[in-house]
Amino acid sequence: MATRKVKLFQPYMNWRAIWNAVKVMRSPQLAEGPQVKAFEQEFATYFDLPRALAVNSGTAALELAYEVAGIGPGDEVITPVFTCTATNIPLLHRNATIVFADTGKDLNMDVEDVKRKITKKTKAIVFVHFGGNNRGLKELLDIAREHKITLIEDAAQAVGSDYWGKADFTCVSFQAIKALTTGDGGMLICKNETHHHTARRLRWFGYDRDAKQKTGDTDLVEAGYKYHMNDIAAAIGRGNLAVMGKILAHQRALMRVYARHGIAAHPWFAVVMSDRRAELRSYLAERGIESGMHHYRNDQYTIFGGRKHFPTMDEVENKYLLLPLHMHVSVADVRRICSLIKGFDELRP
Repeated sequence: MATRKVKLFQPYMNWRAIWNAVKVMRSPQLAEGPQVKAFEQEFATYFDLPRALAVNSGTAALELAYEVAGIGPGDEVITPVFTCTATNIPLLHRNATIVFADTGKDLNMDVEDVKRKITKKTKAIVFVHFGGNNRGLKELLDIAREHKITLIEDAAQAVGSDYWGKADFTCVSFQAIKALTTGDGGMLICKNETHHHTARRLRWFGYDRDAKQKTGDTDLVEAGYKYHMNDIAAAIGRGNLAVMGKILAHQRALMRVYARHGIAAHPWFAVVMSDRRAELRSYLAERGIESGMHHYRNDQYTIFGGRKHFPTMDEVENKYLLLPLHMHVSVADVRRICSLIKGFDELRP
């Protein structure tokens, strides 16, 4: 019997999403329209959020959050050294001063290092749920409140976490391989209603879209972007959101199995540390299990100024390995992955 292949990431699209998309593609309305509004409302309701603004990527949500938060040249922003580059590239566009914080052993940012790096110039802190891990968010909410600093959640990987959407701005990704996908897309959640309305205008060039559709051209008083979601993507999102309970239940079932075998698991992937990472990765690949790193320390890139010393990041950067956790992975697959890792460890010379 052939070995079952398990990919590290794989898009999940249920039949409702496909049917919804086909209906929209056969309609006269493809751009932002009723599907987007419905998706925003349904998403906010499902996750008990005050409001939600659909955009065309998680990166667009971050760009809007940084814009509305007023981050500009010279402002210091404390952000994880270990994250997707999409977290930090928009800060370069704004000529902000990026202050990297070290990672913790669980790959989320080190809260104590954040505290050490707060200055009078600190404009914002960006918290990343790495893999959906929420460790540190509660502490940073208190720290941001105490210092009157804007807190921004990069929750690109957090759908499925039991604690997210609490900061001044929360940015979600619906990119193809996320737990909830629209093919590509994102959502911005603003705690402040005025910020929400500002972001809504900036999402579409700076226009009040509803007013423009009713009365024709209106004045532009701020320069916006083309970040709006279209109805095809929103229709896909609505279809997948309809089975979100099933997705979350499956994530949690897989997480429990990993946890029982001593492997840290979060809603988007599990993580194992190994001194022989390359060997372990090859060992798993030979047995049909794809694993990998996916994200890397940002200070290794020239655009961020080059490598600096971060004690924990330096320690774990050659050890962490991400393991599959998604709708195409079964409980039996996870048991097998855990058994293979145990067998590999027992092979140590």
